[in-house]
Amino acid sequence: MSSYSNGSSTFAIQPLLERLNSQDSDFRFMSLSDLHSILSNTSVALSNDSSTISKIIDGILRSLSDNNAEVQNLAVKCLSPLVTRINDNQIASILTKLSTISSNAEDVSFTSTAIRTIITSAPANPTSGKLFVNRLLSSLLPNLQSSTDNVDVLVDLINKFGPSFTLEQVEKTESVLVEVLENGRGLTRKRAISALGALSVFLTPKLWDSLIDYILKLFETDGISYDKLRTIVSVCGTLCKTDPNRFSQYLLAVTPNVIKCLNIEDDEVREAALTTLDIFIEYCPGTMSNFTYEIITVGSKFVKYDPNYATMEEDEEPMDDVDEEEEDDDDDGFDDEFDEDNTFSDDDDVSWKLRRCSAKLLCTLIQTRPDILSQLYSSVAPLLIGQFKEREESVRTEILNTFATLIKQTNSTSGFGARRKGKRRMSDESMILEADPRTQLFALAGRVFKLLAFHLQKTSGVPTKRASLTVATELISSIATLPIEFPIFVCSVESVLNIGTLRTDIVKLIRALVTHHSREELNDYIPTLSNILLSSIDDKFYKISSEALLVTYDFILMLTSPAYEPSVSTYIRSLHSAIVSKVTASDADLDVRERAITCLGLMLIRAINAFSSAEVTADTNLILDRLRNETTRLASIRCINDIGISEGQSFVSDEWVVSVISELATLLRKSNRALRLSAVGALKSVTDKFANQVDVQTSKAIVQVFRGIMSEDDLQMLGPALSILNNLMPVLGNAGIDNDILERIISIVPSSMTGSTAEPMINLLSSLAKMGKADELYNSLASSMETCSRAIAVIVHSGGLTSTKLTELREMALQDENETNSRNALMVLSELARLVNTDEVEIISTDLLFSKFQNTVSEEVRVAAAQTFGALASGRPSAYLPQIIEQLVSDSPNAFLLLVTVKEVLAFHINDPESLSPYLEDLWNHILGLEFVETTVAAQGIAANSSSAAIGNEKDGAKTRAAECIGRIALFELRKFLPDLQTRLQSSSAATRNIIISSLRYIFKAEIVEGADIVNDLFRPIVVDFISRLEDSDLDNIRLVLSAISSIAQSKPVLLAEHLNKLVPLLYECTVLRKDLVREVQMGPFKHKVDDGLDARKIAYDAVYAILISFKSFKNELDLPTMCERAIAGIDDDHDIKINCYLMIGKIASTDTSVIASKLDILAKKFGDVLTQKLKDNAIKQEIEKLSESQRRVMQATEEIQKSLLEASSTGNMAAQGENPAWEQYINSTYSRVKSLNPQTSK
Repeated sequence: MSSYSNGSSTFAIQPLLERLNSQDSDFRFMSLSDLHSILSNTSVALSNDSSTISKIIDGILRSLSDNNAEVQNLAVKCLSPLVTRINDNQIASILTKLSTISSNAEDVSFTSTAIRTIITSAPANPTSGKLFVNRLLSSLLPNLQSSTDNVDVLVDLINKFGPSFTLEQVEKTESVLVEVLENGRGLTRKRAISALGALSVFLTPKLWDSLIDYILKLFETDGISYDKLRTIVSVCGTLCKTDPNRFSQYLLAVTPNVIKCLNIEDDEVREAALTTLDIFIEYCPGTMSNFTYEIITVGSKFVKYDPNYATMEEDEEPMDDVDEEEEDDDDDGFDDEFDEDNTFSDDDDVSWKLRRCSAKLLCTLIQTRPDILSQLYSSVAPLLIGQFKEREESVRTEILNTFATLIKQTNSTSGFGARRKGKRRMSDESMILEADPRTQLFALAGRVFKLLAFHLQKTSGVPTKRASLTVATELISSIATLPIEFPIFVCSVESVLNIGTLRTDIVKLIRALVTHHSREELNDYIPTLSNILLSSIDDKFYKISSEALLVTYDFILMLTSPAYEPSVSTYIRSLHSAIVSKVTASDADLDVRERAITCLGLMLIRAINAFSSAEVTADTNLILDRLRNETTRLASIRCINDIGISEGQSFVSDEWVVSVISELATLLRKSNRALRLSAVGALKSVTDKFANQVDVQTSKAIVQVFRGIMSEDDLQMLGPALSILNNLMPVLGNAGIDNDILERIISIVPSSMTGSTAEPMINLLSSLAKMGKADELYNSLASSMETCSRAIAVIVHSGGLTSTKLTELREMALQDENETNSRNALMVLSELARLVNTDEVEIISTDLLFSKFQNTVSEEVRVAAAQTFGALASGRPSAYLPQIIEQLVSDSPNAFLLLVTVKEVLAFHINDPESLSPYLEDLWNHILGLEFVETTVAAQGIAANSSSAAIGNEKDGAKTRAAECIGRIALFELRKFLPDLQTRLQSSSAATRNIIISSLRYIFKAEIVEGADIVNDLFRPIVVDFISRLEDSDLDNIRLVLSAISSIAQSKPVLLAEHLNKLVPLLYECTVLRKDLVREVQMGPFKHKVDDGLDARKIAYDAVYAILISFKSFKNELDLPTMCERAIAGIDDDHDIKINCYLMIGKIASTDTSVIASKLDILAKKFGDVLTQKLKDNAIKQEIEKLSESQRRVMQATEEIQKSLLEASSTGNMAAQGENPAWEQYINSTYSRVKSLNPQTSK
């Protein structure tokens, strides 16, 4: 209805309303259709005339009683946009009229549908909620038993406006629903169960208790009818699914009664009980762990419950039939009982429902209890395998899927159950988990494959075949070697290739085979696998062909691992023909062609000897041709990149290399950034491997292209470009790099000496220096020694300038009058010492360095001298370390600067600890023997007039260096040094504890080569003592521990998992403002408060947030209510703490909505104050930015809370219970206003 203006639509609507009274149903239908279009178009304004609105309402409601069903349906559809365009009084009028129509009509289905449509479309706010509840509830409750439609309306009303129910209304509704459950008809009772589940979210604890008491009394009632018992059992499942948190409190009382229902001789009651137990386990796995043995027992009993069909004697083992099958004389080797001709069929038999529910029950148990996998393999797995012969298709499929789930759990947990020590209590204490689930699975694999082979060969149902392939795929991925029965299964797979819907499943099975098993193991099956892949590649359905090519890539890898052998050439060549046909097919799907190109490249890389030179040339030219095609360009670039990074000799011609490089260089000028990045990456790979096949002319053309690429503004392109230039340097020679390019390179050296561009730049400068550009480069960069010290050292070393420049740099280092030059020279000497022969650097005498230690005021110069000494010692530790250790004593004036030297040595030998092992213990003892007091620091040659702050800074720097050195030494031999650290952690000296804590923080953050289990065992004893340092008497030590905990929570959370109960309360205590750390400072005429504990408090909040992120599932250990209180308290703290608390509140809401729901009134006040805060007119920029950030974080936290409340409401979580007027007021006023004024505030 775009022809209507945005003004009044009265003149457009009036004729439509008149035609609603037409005798012709087509006219009525078209009028409603046009009216719906007008109402749905929000750009068309409705008239403010109440008379017109009333006519629209009357016309639509009258159409609900139309004798034409299509008109009625369209009238209901019109109500949805209408209720969003009218006010509450008009909605009330509609509800009243609909109630009147419903009470007088014989068929109330349309009016009920209309009411449900209005409820769904109405805005979810308290005002509308009260209107709907008050208008509808009084008419619905008396008529619930008479109509299922009324119950459906009630369910929608509760789901949408449940928070608007008063306590009296909730209580009355519950009473009526319970009455319906007792006296209602079957379908009405079923709907009432859903209504009671929706209402349970809003029940008070008292009503909950009374409802559960009522249920328990019914369970205990003698002579209760089966229908009523089935209803009560279903109610329990619905309540658990709707509100698992509250229902879990009653599970210990309810579950035994549900299990007892399985003893009743009524299959419908049993089905309801099994379904309810399944819900209990899924939604309350923790509490239901008390009934694990009972669940296994009933699941095992009913999964084979088939009273009308006997497959074995009751005392036979479930697996015996498989052994007997091997002795049969039939051509398939399987028992005739599997044959379709003998399948039992009885339309009245519903026992299959019990078997299916039992299979689902066991599946849920497997998913929620990975810790008892070994027990499940002993008790459940053989039973499931025995039931693979199940006669009903849906049950058989469910059993196969359950077994597949068991295998998946084995893969995901890696035998978790077998690693647990001690006993797992179930029904008795004799169940000891000792066996490895993977070993148990392998013991069953042979029989499983035989049964799966039968299903593929004989069973007619496609769902069973697909489930069988799924089980086989999971099983193949889980076992280390294939059983001797596997050939039977492979033969059966070929028999189902003609079923197109199974092709994808078969291809996935082959992928599991070739990725988890070696060529030697699969040697007998290679012909079969190859034929399957060939037929799948040629499949007319592109998804199957694409999936087959993806698996073909892995198949080629398997065939050529560890190396290509002529014996597989037949299969390689047959696959090659199929792949080439797909690459060249113009009608093939793009995804198919791209994957074919990738496979073709892999064949050239891994099996080049299988093809003639003519075939190789044709294939490489085909890849080049695909590179020139816009649609397959990216796939071709990836293929060329793979060829470039592959090992082995070159198999491509010079002409091909030149053509590829030229084409890739052309792509560097394209506007598509992703294409340019891919092209420059492939160009680097090609020049890495084939640079000697590139001619001078092509190389010069590449250099010209790079004139526009070599820019410090795009470091992502710069790194590969520098590497490409370096690869082409042997081809270009001196004449290939003109002055313009050289100047451009020199100009970007300072900005490219960090990150990913550093190594490519160093390599390029080294190549240029070797080609005679050393003097020019050195002179150009000499003025930038501070940022280019490493580059200058490489130029000097590679350009053969070492002998002359060493002397020059030494003289520059001796310049006491120019400390900047002295420091820069020492930095270059430090880099040179790592590059040149140790004899050449003897000119850098230790006397020179020690003179810089003592006679220089500048700390930067002294640190540079210490770093140079470290570089010298790194090359000859045996010559220098004894001298260093000798001076690492407190009364030595050089001790603390030598810590820098030791750190350099330790860092240099990080991968070669053996060369330092004779000195580690002496270094350890001497460093820990240093006394970190101000008098010692003052002896470092600090000028007499140095301020106490300078002395304190040097002291802190020395502690930091010592801690890092101790940490590095400990990492060399953790078993030796960690116990000593644990002992020293209890030292009476705060300074010593400070160093130990800092060193442990360094150790915890380090990447350790040893296995995770070994590292955890090493760290576990010291973590407890480390956490206890949160109660240290020294505030700096507390701050260090908090910082370390924050880091550990992010990088190695497993170290803290066992100690959360001790850690979390200490963390919360650290977030409390300590008044004893707040002091007043006189600043002129003003007094200023200084909070010495602020830094520690900030880090404490960071640590709490890190703990919340890493341990979201540990709700009880985290004590979320207390965390929420601390987060709310932090809103009134420093700005940085505020921002962290806003984030924390949002995360708490998404973790456990019920915690936040109880604090909504407080949050509404605090959030509202932030969003309405106004600054003074003379506010500075920092104040404006801080307020803006706070408001943005408040909006984000609000959205997180609202999202969590909505999810809780939709899932029936108790967190959505009840109303919170303060929060609703905040959302509808302050929050909505701010968001409407600035929609980007929360982004």
